[in-house]
Amino acid sequence: DLHYLRFAIPDTWQIWDDNNMNFDSSLSYSDRAGFRCGICSEYSVYNILTRKKLNVKEKPLIAMDATLVQYHKISPDEIKEQIMNLIKIVKKYKGTFVLLWHNSSFNLPPWDEYKDVYEEIILNH
Repeated sequence: DLHYLRFAIPDTWQIWDDNNMNFDSSLSYSDRAGFRCGICSEYSVYNILTRKKLNVKEKPLIAMDATLVQYHKISPDEIKEQIMNLIKIVKKYKGTFVLLWHNSSFNLPPWDEYKDVYEEIILNH
């Protein structure tokens, strides 16, 4: 199941704005968890071509399931530890922790062994 994110600045944000979408969470590293935007709070986006601030807010994506499972191939316990550390940092700075966990990542091998990680994160934070 191969897919990829199609995102282009400023085009994607402008499309979101033209269609009254409130926020985007596309900005992240595909191959590592963390703070690509250097921040864990939402911020306003800007169309550099029209020189206008858009109504869309960017909520930076901090972690994605596929990054940790497919790219790094780490165990459920290690993923839980990494995500909990990221949550701790986000809380310290009063930010918003944005997690992408694909709906296809629940019942298929090797993903099924990570279901408990997702449930614990959601239930405890």
